[in-house]
Amino acid sequence: MSTTRHYETTVIVNGSLEEKQIEEAVDRVRQFIIKQGGELTGTEDWGRKRMAYPIQKKNNGYYVQFRYDAAGDMAKEIARFCRIDDDFLRELTLVMSDLDLRRREETKQRLAEAEAAAEAERDQEDNRQKKDSDDDD
Repeated sequence: MSTTRHYETTVIVNGSLEEKQIEEAVDRVRQFIIKQGGELTGTEDWGRKRMAYPIQKKNNGYYVQFRYDAAGDMAKEIARFCRIDDDFLRELTLVMSDLDLRRREETKQRLAEAEAAAEAERDQEDNRQKKDSDDDD
């Protein structure tokens, strides 16, 4: 009996590669996850970033995060896949519990509500400033 687990894998692709090569490397990870029986639930492309410290004498990396559900021990498989491919500088895979996923959704909801409240406050302030400038004329 195999249970489905929720995974989150962040990879750092060699930042000195060209855009096309980076896209191909990211697509290889996507295809690997699907080939291993995983179901992608989300992908976040964080883009090129300067790393805090050099990895393999590289200062820049291209960060991508994959969220997916898969059976078995996918963490070992994807780590092995990324170690073999020289285009990847680092990989980190987390196994997410249902509680982790629920907390993440709650946090996203709270952030969205806070952003909406801040936007409403900015709109009110803009309206007040416009009214004050209209009164001055």
